[in-house]
Amino acid sequence: MPGVPSLAFHRTRLHVCLGLAAVLVLVTTACGDDPPKAPAPSTPAPTATPAVARPPEVTATPTPTAVRTAAPTVAAALKPAAPTAGRWIDVDVTRFTVKLMDGKQVVREIGPVGVGAQIDTGAYESTQTGLFRVYNKTAGLTFDAPYNTYIDWWVGFDVDKANGFHSFLLDAKGTVVDASTGRISNGCIRTPDPKAVFEFAEVGMPVFVHA
Repeated sequence: MPGVPSLAFHRTRLHVCLGLAAVLVLVTTACGDDPPKAPAPSTPAPTATPAVARPPEVTATPTPTAVRTAAPTVAAALKPAAPTAGRWIDVDVTRFTVKLMDGKQVVREIGPVGVGAQIDTGAYESTQTGLFRVYNKTAGLTFDAPYNTYIDWWVGFDVDKANGFHSFLLDAKGTVVDASTGRISNGCIRTPDPKAVFEFAEVGMPVFVHA
């Protein structure tokens, strides 16, 4: 039939179309982009671990080494020396003597005398050795209560113990009733010639008592 394509014509067109389609598929396959891929999971950036401050190292406090030191030497108390100049009175509680001195010269020696029954005990009734000074003088009978007697010609030299030179023990008329010597008194120095001591002594005069 004129004007109507033949069957062969249609087949030819079909073959051409199929060929073109195949070419397009090949071109698309060869040149086309790869199919999109799922994005790879992002790796989180490493977080800096905060530095942990280390506590300061505790070091043991060194134990101080004990240093041995020699025990301090306690100097013995210096004993007073006898005067070497001027007038003074020497009392020897071992020999029971009293010496009236001028420098190193003996003016008068009196003895034996009575001294304390206690020597250097510290008791109130003790005769203490050391260097003293005359602090008062009293002439005339004075009642001595501890012995219920009297004394005369008092010359005090140890104010702490109330010790001094005086006569032997007397009665109310001034007569000697006890002339004992040696370690006999409550600390005072009993002399057989108290007037000589009284007249020699002056307030402030040194009195050196020793053993």
